Amino acid sequence: MGGEAGAPVSVKRARCDFVASDCWATQPQTLIDALDDGCLLKIFAFLSPMPDRFAATRVCKRWHGLASDPRMWLRVGPQLQPSENDLAVFGTLDAAVAAARPGDTIEIAPGQKHRASNLRISKPLCLVGGGRSQDDTVLSCTRGSDSALIFHANSRLANLTVRAELGSCLLHKGGRLTIENCALQCLAHPLEHLSCPLVSTADAPLASVGGPSSEVSVAKTRIEGGQRAVQCSGTLTLQQVRVMAMKATLLFWFTVAARRLDSISAPAS
Repeated sequence: MGGEAGAPVSVKRARCDFVASDCWATQPQTLIDALDDGCLLKIFAFLSPMPDRFAATRVCKRWHGLASDPRMWLRVGPQLQPSENDLAVFGTLDAAVAAARPGDTIEIAPGQKHRASNLRISKPLCLVGGGRSQDDTVLSCTRGSDSALIFHANSRLANLTVRAELGSCLLHKGGRLTIENCALQCLAHPLEHLSCPLVSTADAPLASVGGPSSEVSVAKTRIEGGQRAVQCSGTLTLQQVRVMAMKATLLFWFTVAARRLDSISAPAS
């Protein structure tokens, strides 16, 4: 009798465990998980890209995909028509940079005219061309400007062509600048010797003082025209240069960074 009396109890426990696990698998764990992707995108748009939206990417796989979704980007194009999926559309790059928050990504529309004249990037931003290649999106420096873009903060430039007639395409004054799959072009000019596609005037922080480091990292980028490809007038130096010769162009990989102590030879005694 003891064995028969115990059997129904074990069966009931098994059924209760099955029902509980089934309910847990079918019902959302929290109310916010019940929202569709469109609603979550609208909510994430109110978060600052750094650090709030970045923290959201670490919650779960779904949030990671939504918080970094291209629909969260700012878009630039004089002929772009805003849609319900676009959070912000601007007619000029200057307006987009002014409205952007630290950590935002700005996508520049391909096939349209984009101008930049000494545009200062003083907050962490990512500028991305919206075309299939860097030649599809061209950012032109207006005549008489010293540079198209001036970087003072950590930034990333990708899939873009930056073109200048005189002066420089990019002027790096501080922060970590990453340039990937771009083209920097200085147009032919009688005063071409005054042009340089990339200029860095940043200084390395003193070891005793510390502070944020400054560096330029270039990968798979075409550099054309000008007196020289890179000019460093600060304490940073050109390092780790690699060049790949293609049919009609050269692709560059290099860094502009502080000289490592172990690379400085000690004076002979």
